Amino acid sequence: MKKIALLVGVPILIGIAAWPALAQGQGRYYPETGHTLDARFVEYFDVHGGLEILGFPITDSFIDPQSGRYIQYLQNTRMELVPDQATGGTTVHLSSLGEMLGGWEIPSVGGSSWMDPGACRDYAESGHRVCYAFLEFYDSHGGPALFGYPISEFRLENDRIVQYFQGFRLDWYPEDPSGSAVRVAPLGRGHFEVAGYDPRLLRPSLPTDIFLYRVTELRAKASILHPVVASHGEQIVYVQVRDQNLNPIRGAAVTLTAHMGASERTFLLPLTDERGFAQASLTFESELPGTRIVVDFWVVYGEFQTTTEDSFLVWW
Repeated sequence: MKKIALLVGVPILIGIAAWPALAQGQGRYYPETGHTLDARFVEYFDVHGGLEILGFPITDSFIDPQSGRYIQYLQNTRMELVPDQATGGTTVHLSSLGEMLGGWEIPSVGGSSWMDPGACRDYAESGHRVCYAFLEFYDSHGGPALFGYPISEFRLENDRIVQYFQGFRLDWYPEDPSGSAVRVAPLGRGHFEVAGYDPRLLRPSLPTDIFLYRVTELRAKASILHPVVASHGEQIVYVQVRDQNLNPIRGAAVTLTAHMGASERTFLLPLTDERGFAQASLTFESELPGTRIVVDFWVVYGEFQTTTEDSFLVWW
């Protein structure tokens, strides 16, 4: 077991730069979720809002056992490859997930009287209206042609104001510091779960060409061997580093700071191994019983950084 050594000055930061994402031969691979957008869906995806509206793919395409069609789930929707009677080929449609998830609401006669009529638009096709920020977002991102007609009024779900449309749901986030108060809800994942498909379809995978893969996020988890130690003793500390798809990251630099009462000690752990692990032993002496020692980990890999922490107690 290699013991960590006390460092003086600025820690050495070691990382490996990530490669940019590229198009894969049979579709477009997204390392953010570890799935490939079917080549037959790519053009429709790009023209109809892309990531902002439809979200990342969360499955690869597969044949729906009920309809016999090729489908693919994205964060916010589901894409279907359906027969085109006019051409004899196929065309891409979006599933009506708002309807399928029970978003329909009986229209209220006359609508909501407290709303400013000038800030709303009624849709006789469904008997509902769209107002204020939702209407602005709806109009600027495709309106009925993309979202379908509104099938509910404003309503409260999980302490959030939302509105259902035939294909989507819009949620209101007034606290968003970026000013993007309206977001498209992740109905794709919700419908996948209630539909009862094999959950293994959600598992991320690596691309056939490993150079298409890149890290977009670090996830670190710290742990310690002994939750309680003696005042003269040794502690084994661990950290595991994974990427956005929970693949282990090899070669991440980890800096450890141990907060020991009124003092601090900083160490550089070995680079993470092929399992994404780094570990070392922390020795100390004459710590007062009842002292809680907090260990902070700072992880760096290429342009990405993250932190995690754990703690243990000196008891005798």
